[in-house]
Amino acid sequence: MSADGGTPDDGSPEDRSPGRRRVTFGPGAVAVGFLVGLTVLALAFASSWGAEAPRVFLLALWYGVGIGLVTGLPLGIVLGLLLRPVSNQWIHVAIFFVGFAMTAFLVTALLSPSTLPRDSLPTALVIGGAAAMARASIWRMVREQ
Repeated sequence: MSADGGTPDDGSPEDRSPGRRRVTFGPGAVAVGFLVGLTVLALAFASSWGAEAPRVFLLALWYGVGIGLVTGLPLGIVLGLLLRPVSNQWIHVAIFFVGFAMTAFLVTALLSPSTLPRDSLPTALVIGGAAAMARASIWRMVREQ
């Protein structure tokens, strides 16, 4: 429904007042963001493995696709939809960082309550950073309407 409770708001220009703008993204932007986030995470996790890094990178990509399709992709789409009214893309990048980092930290705390927060925080920050880089990578693919 539109803001005034009248006709449905289907996103067409006549359904919005001049001051109300939305950021839109398509399946291509979602796919690119997912692949960038997946690659950044795999690189981050493989970077400390020395000579084994290429194998660890491929392993992280392999497992990351399955885990990312169930966790990261839905979270990214939800955040993207919630942020549509916000035109400042730096805010999008910051929210992706915070949202993914907090989610990763909370999931770690719930799945492994004996883990100390100082052990979970670096991983959560890496995941948040990868999400922020993924969102920044599609900056030119999103449109403002």
